[in-house]
Amino acid sequence: MSLMSGLYVGQSGLQTSQNALHTVTHNLSNIDTTGYTRQQVVQADRTYINVGESYISKSQTGLGVSYAQVRQVRDYFLDRTYRIENGRASYYEEGYQAAVELDTLFGEMEGVAFQDALSGLWVSAEELQKDPANATNQGLFISTCASFLEQAQAVYNGLASYQDILNEKVRDTVDTINDYGHKIHELNQKIKSVETGGREKANDLRDARNQLLDELSSYGYITVEENWDGTVNVQFEHRDFVTPKYVSEMEAKLEPTTGFYDVVWLRDTDLNGDKVQVFDLTREIDSAAYTDVGGLRAILQARGTDRGYYTDIPEKPEVADYQDEDGNWLTATSQADYNAALKAYDEDVVEYNKTVNKSLIQNSMAEFDKLIHGITTEINNLFNPVLKKNSGEKYQAGISVFLRQGTLDPQKSTEPFAPVDDEFDGSDTDGDGEAGTADDLAKWKFAAKESWYTTANLKINPLLLQEYNQLGAQVINPDAANISYTKGFMTADNKENREMADALVALFADDFDTLNPNLNTPVNYMDFYKSLIGEAANVGYAYNVTSQAQNMTVEVIDDSRQQVLGVSDNEELSNMIMYQNAYNASSRYINAVNELLSHLINTLGT
Repeated sequence: MSLMSGLYVGQSGLQTSQNALHTVTHNLSNIDTTGYTRQQVVQADRTYINVGESYISKSQTGLGVSYAQVRQVRDYFLDRTYRIENGRASYYEEGYQAAVELDTLFGEMEGVAFQDALSGLWVSAEELQKDPANATNQGLFISTCASFLEQAQAVYNGLASYQDILNEKVRDTVDTINDYGHKIHELNQKIKSVETGGREKANDLRDARNQLLDELSSYGYITVEENWDGTVNVQFEHRDFVTPKYVSEMEAKLEPTTGFYDVVWLRDTDLNGDKVQVFDLTREIDSAAYTDVGGLRAILQARGTDRGYYTDIPEKPEVADYQDEDGNWLTATSQADYNAALKAYDEDVVEYNKTVNKSLIQNSMAEFDKLIHGITTEINNLFNPVLKKNSGEKYQAGISVFLRQGTLDPQKSTEPFAPVDDEFDGSDTDGDGEAGTADDLAKWKFAAKESWYTTANLKINPLLLQEYNQLGAQVINPDAANISYTKGFMTADNKENREMADALVALFADDFDTLNPNLNTPVNYMDFYKSLIGEAANVGYAYNVTSQAQNMTVEVIDDSRQQVLGVSDNEELSNMIMYQNAYNASSRYINAVNELLSHLINTLGT
């Protein structure tokens, strides 16, 4: 090798060491930068020149060292694991937050727990039982009913408001996810333009993209695959979201019958031409299937698909409704009718467990509405039972305590507090010429809600608020032209009606119903409410424990990642010393060659 070539060899070492020092200082300056991946210098030999042959090996002269690559140090397996567990932690955290909000609304309303309102109603019934004809006791019961209903509506409306908050969060989250998609796509193009020539790695741009992918993983299950040109394909919930060519956006589609947003793919449709849902919320929550990954899924599940109503909970048909007192079937088809009703109930339970029961808020609203509906129904049926006239015609025999909003005649209370016929008849309710379609059912349900006896659709009979002594009044002669009433808790022969007062107290002690179809033991009102709260508390506890465990898992995985991709100041300072020594060595080598050349030139010159 000539002395002139030696200068170039020294220069390669000098330049390579200087570039390596730049990489070290870049690492040190970003030691606290979020998402930064430490960069590692890869050096390589330059091409060798063959100068001869021998029996053992070729005689070669080296041309120095090259600065081959500055690569990122990342672990694909740890990245993938981190993103899955990060999404799972977000899922359980969102679920836990919903449980906390639920507990707040049920447990404390302006310092008074709803359980106190329920027990207060029972106590006022017991006071009324002591002297039912006493106007003071009647007034106390009416005012307690009003307070009870006010508290119930405050809880229910609070849950509805929280659903609305979650609904807006769904829309905002979809916008955020779409924004992540466009940013990742933009970085794809920039990285491609830098790396296409094969000379340079766009490491800082890759860091920005990886940080976006980490953040995106908290919203749903994502998979990432890198292409040959440095771009990545990102799948969100098993569908293409970001590709080198486009971003497949999501849409928060407003469902007009509920006012809730559905999350759908903007460009994907099914065989019916409907936009494909991003999440299948009817699937079982299963870690192996990744259906417990992503905050957006948790928000949708907690919110539910609609307000929770007592009609959401299937009611098991009573065999007694199809048999007489001796257990004989009422008609020739009664047994078949009962079996058909039982089969329909079983199908409804399956659907309930796939949909409503998966939503913490909607299911709790439905169970709560069932409780309020049951209490007010039974109180009204006690004070205003459906009886028969001498002619056999049915009539209302008293005055209801609770009315549906919009009732015109509070004194006669001609509409009993009982569920309307909520069986869809399969008619063409949306006027499109096709009867019995899903749109027909949705529109029918939306219209039917106005006639349902739900918590939000109740009021206290204004007549009783004005005249307490009308409580417990009964029709004297239903067959007369002008119906007249007794005074409160007095019979037609002017005797105190203690039987009605005793029956009122018994309502609170007797078994009411099961909390939901998955439980078999009926309980009274107080235990029903305690079961409701206990169920929600158990769900919240499970979410909390799992959330804490997941956060620890994410921290452990991230610590492992940081050991690979994080910047260690001690390691970088050691590299700095190593490259500085290499730089100095190259400098001394160049100086030595330079002195040899100077000496040779001077010698030849003389």
